[in-house]
Amino acid sequence: MSISDKPLVSVIVAVYNVSRYLDRCVESLLNQSYQNLEIILVDDGSTDPSGLICDAYREQDSRIRVVHKENGGLSSARNAGLALMRGDYVGFVDGDDFVGREMYATLVKAALNHHADIVQTGYRHADEKGRIQDEIVFKEASYHRREEMFIAFFETKQIHVGAWSKLYRRFLFENIRFIEGHVFEDYAVLPDLLSVCRKFVTIGGAFYHYVHNPESITRNKVTLNVVKSRLQVPLHVLKRMEQIDLHAVGYAYHYICLSGIRGYNKILVTDKIDKETIRLYAEKLVQQYQIYFRLYRQDSSFRKQGLCKRVKLRAFAAHPYFSRFVFHILKHWIRKAKRAIGRLSPRRILSRIRLLLSRPLS
Repeated sequence: MSISDKPLVSVIVAVYNVSRYLDRCVESLLNQSYQNLEIILVDDGSTDPSGLICDAYREQDSRIRVVHKENGGLSSARNAGLALMRGDYVGFVDGDDFVGREMYATLVKAALNHHADIVQTGYRHADEKGRIQDEIVFKEASYHRREEMFIAFFETKQIHVGAWSKLYRRFLFENIRFIEGHVFEDYAVLPDLLSVCRKFVTIGGAFYHYVHNPESITRNKVTLNVVKSRLQVPLHVLKRMEQIDLHAVGYAYHYICLSGIRGYNKILVTDKIDKETIRLYAEKLVQQYQIYFRLYRQDSSFRKQGLCKRVKLRAFAAHPYFSRFVFHILKHWIRKAKRAIGRLSPRRILSRIRLLLSRPLS
């Protein structure tokens, strides 16, 4: 890659009370093989030493810029970074995560070679100490049409929801920002980005490390804001899809229904909300589900769903609690079956065949 092929990449890091993880995150960016970076650390009103750590890194490396602001949430922090960025491309990293050394070199190369507006990589789940738990790799693909992108996002899940797994051309965010005051902000913004994206490319490999931090609200705790977002963010997506393409609203109905099921199942097992509030919001989730499931059934996209998914959707409409119980049991047995199959390695199967063949015939 020549000097002229090294555009400036702005990396926006949302920082809130992640002092235990922040060094690892920032060091992974400073040690990138791709050096033409602008690293914007947005301290979102941290009450731990995170802000001081940000300032110390600013003194060490001229590529680092620091913003201190009142706490407003992840979307607010990202939007503050977007307002300041100077890069030709932009990426996002959460302050408790970290990235592989070749991440931005690989993403930039793919963006330039394929003339892509968005490039996506896979990711790895890691524990607090950074030990890899598993790896999610996406099929290499190139999407040119909006319909293809919507199918890959809403249906096949080959376009991942996370803002952090991607590199974006700057112009995509000229008139788009993350919605504030809710979680699931990535899901709310991606349809807008896909609507103006001219080419989306998915590459092989997994360069982003998603750390399971027990203190992260969106990753581990079902709070009232999480439940409210389960109700409101899907409606935001529906409103945007109605404005983007009326023929594609079935995808939004699909998301509303699945979000309702997930929200219902999560709220019933949380200990972060009082029982009366749980009952109230469980009813709201079911009511919203019933309204949009009726609309979804009339949409052509519903008939394209597989049999199991259609059964799941109809079962929840018929009896939410019973369907939860049934599918919990099925999920348990499917996991057991997968583990049993996984234990049957080719070597083990061959040894059993040899054993059977070695037995004398009676």
